[in-house]
Amino acid sequence: KELKAAAALYKKKIAEEKRVAAAAAKEERERVKGKKAAERAHQKEVKEAQNHKKSLQQPQRGKRKASRPSQPKSKRQKRLGGDQDSGESLEAAPAAPPKVNSHGRTIKLPCKFK
Repeated sequence: KELKAAAALYKKKIAEEKRVAAAAAKEERERVKGKKAAERAHQKEVKEAQNHKKSLQQPQRGKRKASRPSQPKSKRQKRLGGDQDSGESLEAAPAAPPKVNSHGRTIKLPCKFK
């Protein structure tokens, strides 16, 4: 009978110790959980502050500028008197006789063909 009572007392003591250990573990878990939540909240605040700072720094451009049509290329003018690098001077070239049609009138050559 005394042995049975001692065993029951021992069981109660072990159960109480387990309860105390479980409560301590639960408190530790809650403390760690709270710490992590506080850290996450702090990180979120820091990130929000950085995003706000970046949004203020970015230029407030709306839509992109419309592309303009390309300008047509200007036509190159032909050089008069042939190449200047050829060594011939313009004064040395003899004037060609004027062209005359069958009625005797002089034919003026258009500028673009000169």
